[in-house]
Amino acid sequence: MDYESATYKEEKVIWVTGHTGGTMWEINMVTGVMLSSYILWSALIKYTQISIKVYSSTLRTLLFEFLVLVFPSLLACTLLSSYAFYINVTLISAAELKELLVNEEEKGPKTKEHLVNGTRKPFLSVYRAGIMIVTCIAILAVDFTVFPRRFAKVETFGTSLMDLGVGSFVFSAGIVAAKPFLKRPENRFKPLGGQLINACKHAFPLFVLGFARLIAVKGVDYQEHVSEYGVHWNFFFTLAFLPIFVTLCRAVERYARFAVLGLVIIVVYQLALSRFGLQDYIQNAPRTNLISANKEGIFSFFGYLAIFIFAFDTGHYILPADPYYAFRQNRKPSIKPKQRKLAMILFSYAIVWSIGFMVALVWGIEVSRQMANLGYVFWVAVYNTGFLCLFQIVELMFFDRYWVKEGLYVPHIMEAFNKNGLAVFLLVSMSNVFEAMLF
Repeated sequence: MDYESATYKEEKVIWVTGHTGGTMWEINMVTGVMLSSYILWSALIKYTQISIKVYSSTLRTLLFEFLVLVFPSLLACTLLSSYAFYINVTLISAAELKELLVNEEEKGPKTKEHLVNGTRKPFLSVYRAGIMIVTCIAILAVDFTVFPRRFAKVETFGTSLMDLGVGSFVFSAGIVAAKPFLKRPENRFKPLGGQLINACKHAFPLFVLGFARLIAVKGVDYQEHVSEYGVHWNFFFTLAFLPIFVTLCRAVERYARFAVLGLVIIVVYQLALSRFGLQDYIQNAPRTNLISANKEGIFSFFGYLAIFIFAFDTGHYILPADPYYAFRQNRKPSIKPKQRKLAMILFSYAIVWSIGFMVALVWGIEVSRQMANLGYVFWVAVYNTGFLCLFQIVELMFFDRYWVKEGLYVPHIMEAFNKNGLAVFLLVSMSNVFEAMLF
């Protein structure tokens, strides 16, 4: 029995080891299916009365949203992974056909004009939920043969769907982390000690989850890929330390923008990797103490911190109705969201990070999720700001005056993922451990 258990564990380790990833084009196509699904859902909601027919029943709502929003991404990540481009074409063509065929009699009921919500951003809710859905699909499917090995996490250098998912999860969290400082500007100027205490309070549940996963993994002798984060470290510890370090970074907020600070952190970290032997240490040093045993998780944290800070800076533009609200001296809350201005800001950020990514490639810096190096950080930043811009454009196309109309702008299934994101991520990330306990 012990021999069988050891063999099973070794096979599972081999199954998730040594991958080199796939192309960025394919990754964009696979994750783009969520965007295409949202386009189709938006067209159906805007140009038909399907909301009246389908959303009158909880079961019909769940089935409809699953088939339109989740099922295409499930296929793109598994059975039809080689045909992601054609899935996108099919979904967008269906949305375009519905828009062309519709006439005034078929359009949904007119909505009453009055202020509904001046701060809510439907596109942001859908983007964050979409990231979570694709991430959950990948985590649950990675142990099965139906999930392409090129989508699994890369061993050292390369790009893959799961590598992008980890960084995008951090980026998504960084955006909403700016909310308390926009809701109450006085939070910016609280003493550093008080801010650190609050950050530790928010981080405490994540530390608990991190230790819970560590104990569970060691307790059931679950197969571990130690070159991912190390012997004891896991992703929950990375998430827990982020708000604490961001709070420490707030000490220089008066002197430099967060985007600049994030750039300094990742450039200095990359110099340590390339010029001062840190990369060789991470890849080749023996695990002789607590730091070397967890060298991947400890040092990659600085890359994730840069991603989080980039997103934190972006959140200051996305969350307010006026994108420049946080940067004006005389702040006056705006009721009407300035969607086009925000789309231009996101597009500009995508261009800036794209230039940074190309510079990294010219310098010979390959993408490495294991070390969260300069190439990886810029790749994650380019992808997320670019896709945020695309989701914003979809909102402009279909729901350009959502703040003065009663209507359905965020699918219920997306709302559920947004409200219960951490719980869902915990359940999914622990699913493999539960499997080991049962079998």
